[in-house]
Amino acid sequence: MERYLVKSTINQCAWNNWEAWDDTTGTIPYRVALFGDPQIMDNHSYPDRHWLINRITRLILDSYHKKNWRYIQKDLNPDASMFLGDLFDGGRYWDDKTWIEEFERFNRIFPKKRDHKFVASLPGNHDIGFGDTVVESSYNRFETYFGETSSIMDLGNHTFVLVDTISMSDSKIPHISQKVYDFLDRVESYRTQSAFPRILLTHVPLYRIPDTQTCGFERESTKLFPMMKGDQYQTVIDQQRSSVVLSKVDPKLIFSGDDHDYCHVTHEFEVSYKNEKAIHSAEEITTKSSAMNMGIKKPAVHLLSLYNPLYSYVTKETKTYENFVCYLPDPYKPLFCYAIAALLTLFYVILICFAPRFYNRNLIKSNRKESILPTFNNNSKKNPFICGYRDALYSFKVDENKSFMTFLSNSTILTGIILLMLWYYFSR
Repeated sequence: MERYLVKSTINQCAWNNWEAWDDTTGTIPYRVALFGDPQIMDNHSYPDRHWLINRITRLILDSYHKKNWRYIQKDLNPDASMFLGDLFDGGRYWDDKTWIEEFERFNRIFPKKRDHKFVASLPGNHDIGFGDTVVESSYNRFETYFGETSSIMDLGNHTFVLVDTISMSDSKIPHISQKVYDFLDRVESYRTQSAFPRILLTHVPLYRIPDTQTCGFERESTKLFPMMKGDQYQTVIDQQRSSVVLSKVDPKLIFSGDDHDYCHVTHEFEVSYKNEKAIHSAEEITTKSSAMNMGIKKPAVHLLSLYNPLYSYVTKETKTYENFVCYLPDPYKPLFCYAIAALLTLFYVILICFAPRFYNRNLIKSNRKESILPTFNNNSKKNPFICGYRDALYSFKVDENKSFMTFLSNSTILTGIILLMLWYYFSR
């Protein structure tokens, strides 16, 4: 039933439910799913918790990711899936052995699909650190396994520009930050040769003024967008670097992550083109996290539909994209239902083991003919435990006196069955 609910929830995000393209050319839109901050849990996530609690929590979180990924890839079937950084939680701290184990785990949670574009090369601060606290060994390792942290690619008659603004913010390791500046110079040269609209991807959002650039109604938090920095994080890229990125890339649309909650703002920036300067604008959408433990109630993925059949005639005003917030299934309701079912079952076991006379008198004898519940025969101290079903009669010996061992044995069996069921469910 829960898997059916996952499937039906994701099917509500079907592309044709919200796309509005005039399909006169027969062109099929290019469809992209953007995943913000999966930040898969590890031993660094909750260091003060007991290892068993952490293990169970990790199992639940991984299962949530797996189910959603499976049905997004199967039912929505995007042409490309792109991650906006923070693939891991403690990736910046791990040794090589642990990192490889977590890399393999990441690929098990989000398996690649044949004939499908998979992009996960944009790092987050949890993957490599931030700015002057970038961990060079973690940066090199991330780049080795996922590819260049800043890259450019043409998909669906649009140009995606992935900018590692985290490394760009580093002033202590010049060759790491300079690599990003050199990349931006190449992007600036490339955009004069390409007519494709550009879409910028960055993990950390660009600079904004929260008082005037408000986030929109899709945001859960009622507070203004935070402007903070601390140990290996900063909520926005500083103003000067943000201006450089905008002027070099000249994007039509920007997607960022890191904040975990939705935010939609518009940036205005100056662009130089053929010795002339102009003021352009771009929308930036900070996506919600796709994880259930990132401090938001409604995780989501962001869907992007690209439609540009006449790319040689595109102007800055031409609409070539539609986007949609695809809310994922409520991650907490199933857990709540499991907890209620477990409590009711535990209450029932306590009742039959510690209060059999009350159980017989109040729940059975008052409606013996219709009851399908187990009944007690009270003719002797030790008497048969009669399971009175309509077509079968089973007898077991039971002591009506309060028996801790009886309770313990029943509870152990019940707990074992529940754990077996959960193991089977979450391991699929």
